[in-house]
Amino acid sequence: MRSEDLPEVLALQAEGYSADLHDSRPAFESRMALSPTMNLVARRGLKLVGYLVSHPWASHAPPPVDAILPAQAPTECWYVHDLSVAPAARGTGVTRALLERGAEEARRLGLERSELIAVAGAAPFWEKQGWQAARSITPALAAKVAGYGAQAVFMSRASI
Repeated sequence: MRSEDLPEVLALQAEGYSADLHDSRPAFESRMALSPTMNLVARRGLKLVGYLVSHPWASHAPPPVDAILPAQAPTECWYVHDLSVAPAARGTGVTRALLERGAEEARRLGLERSELIAVAGAAPFWEKQGWQAARSITPALAAKVAGYGAQAVFMSRASI
């Protein structure tokens, strides 16, 4: 993902998520700066059809929606912040390709596990990809997850 991709990334984000889950351009840019090789786009020809926003992060400490991240972060897990695929590209392998490439980069950095917050009822999707809902979480983590909406679920994947 590069700066010139961001207008299309922001447009795809707007198609797939409610406004309360939107990240701003500066939030995207901070994630790109933190981990350039884990923020990816997929294109069909010249058209952007999907993106993955992910980075190393502290375990059990997801950043809030639209947070601008510091230039350095703990490297305890591969945090998958956002995955979006255009409706016309779903079922074509775009999701798998983005997640495999992101996982490859995470393993290259020595990360062995992954975490994410499934939003808007997406937990079944993430379960199909290998993540599992946490059986119990601390009150502090529950408060962070709540910032992602009523249907948000904290999930992890033991190996990537």
